[in-house]
Amino acid sequence: MNFELTYNDFDRRIWEEELQDFVPRKIFDVHTHLWDESCAGQDSPDSNLRLNAGSREMDSWSRKIFPGRELDYLFLGTPIENLNLERQHEFLAKEARLSTKQLASTIVLPEMSAEELDSVIRRYHFIGLKPYRLYAPDPANGRITDFLPEHLLEVADQHRLTVTLHLSRFDGIADPVNQDDLRYLTKRYPKVKWILAHCARAFHAFMLKKAVFVLRDIPNLWYDTSAVCEPYSHYLLFKYENLERVMFGSDNIAAGSDHGKYITWGKGWCFFRAPEQPHCVSHNTLVVYEQLRAMKQAADMAELSQEDIEAIFHRNAEIFFGGGHQLDATTMGQ
Repeated sequence: MNFELTYNDFDRRIWEEELQDFVPRKIFDVHTHLWDESCAGQDSPDSNLRLNAGSREMDSWSRKIFPGRELDYLFLGTPIENLNLERQHEFLAKEARLSTKQLASTIVLPEMSAEELDSVIRRYHFIGLKPYRLYAPDPANGRITDFLPEHLLEVADQHRLTVTLHLSRFDGIADPVNQDDLRYLTKRYPKVKWILAHCARAFHAFMLKKAVFVLRDIPNLWYDTSAVCEPYSHYLLFKYENLERVMFGSDNIAAGSDHGKYITWGKGWCFFRAPEQPHCVSHNTLVVYEQLRAMKQAADMAELSQEDIEAIFHRNAEIFFGGGHQLDATTMGQ
């Protein structure tokens, strides 16, 4: 682990001056990661993601950075190489049972058989899957089925599971291959509910600028807003997508609560932590605060109402996890 979980006076200043009047009183965070070191397998690499956090730690930290808010969560497994997968299933299920909503999506590996996944879902009652591009033969430029093969999607369809998807490929959702795959997979497995993580992985807005007009006509797709710090990415969803399909996510604890920001240039993006500068206040704040700043700016540009903002932060997720999963086809693309 290369950073410590800290909340300082500068973070508090950002919250009080810029965010507390924007973030609603209720938050349903659909992108959080739990981790325990017992889930590390032999030779699992060191990573910022390996920050011990169960459901109680998640709730305690969230109440610190979102003071005075009523909170619910979808817990995700943490994708680490050489994961002790069975231990991860056990840990995640146990922690989910301690929370109010008891919602968790577990890590799946492409080499799992359909029978193995079916047994895991029946035994632990997970509501969803968390595949990850790390487990593809080519993590940087793989297709969806390289890390979530169709035999696993057949199980997901049978159990009506949610899939939180972090897309691969250099251009992300701007890549026609990803768009074609989502068209095919949503049609082939109509009972699967897809949450496209990180605004469909549009950390850079060019990825979503044209793709949003494709995605909005594909059924059974939703988005979480986690860790995206570029206002225009959020704006594109707020302006051109069906707002009922956009849900707040933080990527907490580890990624969302590191001090820094995801920045863009050309067609690239990365995590960045600013060094001290002589000409300005150069302190870093939390990634999730930078994300919320971007969401606030985008909401202003898109002229969202308070009702719209409330929907993004909690109401859409409450409907999604409460059983209202299928959107009326007549609302798609509006």
